[in-house]
Amino acid sequence: MNKDIRQNFAVGVTMFVAIIFVLTTLVLISHSNKEGIVFAQSDSNASKFKAIRDQYLQSWENFGFQSIYDTYVVGGTNKGYGVYEERVSNLSSVSNASGVQSVSNASGVQSVSNASGVQSVSNASGVQSDANISKVSRANTFAPGETMYLYVEPVGFTHSPSANESKNALFTIDISADIIISAPNGTQLASIIDMPVVKVTSHQKNSELSLLLTLSQIKPFPVGDYDIKYVVKDKPSGRTFNIIKEITITR
Repeated sequence: MNKDIRQNFAVGVTMFVAIIFVLTTLVLISHSNKEGIVFAQSDSNASKFKAIRDQYLQSWENFGFQSIYDTYVVGGTNKGYGVYEERVSNLSSVSNASGVQSVSNASGVQSVSNASGVQSVSNASGVQSDANISKVSRANTFAPGETMYLYVEPVGFTHSPSANESKNALFTIDISADIIISAPNGTQLASIIDMPVVKVTSHQKNSELSLLLTLSQIKPFPVGDYDIKYVVKDKPSGRTFNIIKEITITR
């Protein structure tokens, strides 16, 4: 009799432990889901996200190659897309006053100079038309010798497809720029043509891209007003857009 009681008691304890284990597991799963953890639906959600992103990229590419935002920024503050300190025309910094004007960016440096201190004119025929010009601002005042950093957020640039050795899809962005310096009456004073700006290859079609176009007055510009035209080029498609900044050099 005592043996039967012990066996029944052991079976009851085992069932009780099993029930507690199942209930604990269900509670943990429920808590995890409340924290945003998805189990069986993860693949489905990834597919939905990809479909939404593909639809966005199709609209984005059809939007046209253009600048959605551009402004002069403080040198050294551009750390990526949307990360910069906007410049205030306070004439607080003067730099690069040693002798030869240059235009440069992260991918290379290009320079031309002459004795007058104004960069020489070259390849004027390579300048694109003014069909797509961003807003003009006269709130840009610089000191002689001060470097100008133009931050640009472009959209609609081309993602050129390719593949690596593993046959994985790759996409290349290739953008260059011209910089044209003119007097207010339209007389062209200097130009730099087809300056490399960015060429990057990625596993994704990156849409958040910022450019930094740097114009250094190594030999200071004479005091006065100037029109600076930036012609930004999407090299794979041949499309361009223009940004015009009307600046003043003053002491």
